[in-house]
Amino acid sequence: MKLLLVNPNISTDVTEVMAAEARRSASAGTEIVAATARFGALYIENRVEAAIASHAVLDALAEHGAGVDGAIVSAFGDPGLAAARELFDIPIVGLEESALLIAWTLGRRCSIVAMTERLGTWFREAAREHGLDGRLVSVRALAAGPSDIARAKDELRDRLIAEALKAVDEDGAEVVILGGGPIAGLAREAADQIPVPTLDGVSCAVRLAEALVGLTPRPPERGSFARPPAKPARGLSSPLGKLIDRAP
Repeated sequence: MKLLLVNPNISTDVTEVMAAEARRSASAGTEIVAATARFGALYIENRVEAAIASHAVLDALAEHGAGVDGAIVSAFGDPGLAAARELFDIPIVGLEESALLIAWTLGRRCSIVAMTERLGTWFREAAREHGLDGRLVSVRALAAGPSDIARAKDELRDRLIAEALKAVDEDGAEVVILGGGPIAGLAREAADQIPVPTLDGVSCAVRLAEALVGLTPRPPERGSFARPPAKPARGLSSPLGKLIDRAP
């Protein structure tokens, strides 16, 4: 099985962090290939950057998706996820949706801990768009984010763990999700310090993608996720333009 991990921001350092955790989480025989957005922001924190990242996700999938069995939109907040599922015939999952779905199998009261307040706002809205916001008892966010996004996990570790403990003690969280691709792996590393199941979007997405690929669902021919009809387009990369122009 081959899974494509798409980093919707332009930081290759963050891609490496997420890809390393994805490979730790993957089953034997699963190959993880990673791609970084050609354009966009250093990291995605708000609606503007998420809108740009949605285009970058489709662009990267079009360029790097040949021959893969499934794909991961590897930004918590899942920019472009629904559009990607509409355009491509492989299973595609996002970090936040995967973490929330898996959290529901472990407990009923879930909390997300975010690196910044604006990320917290975006994560709440993304959960609502997925129809999963009812599973959240809180979204906790740090007042100040990292000075270096590539070192976010090390720089913010203690503060993120402290917020996770508050989510358990003050909000009654039964599952904690540490939200954000740049902190991939912290949930695994801090598991013994937080007294409830603690999840990482990257590892959840890898396992969910593996399960979906294994189920071999057929591509939809009807409904809103069926491939859209071909339509002339302008200004897109060659791989993405060919997908938009071609008939289903």
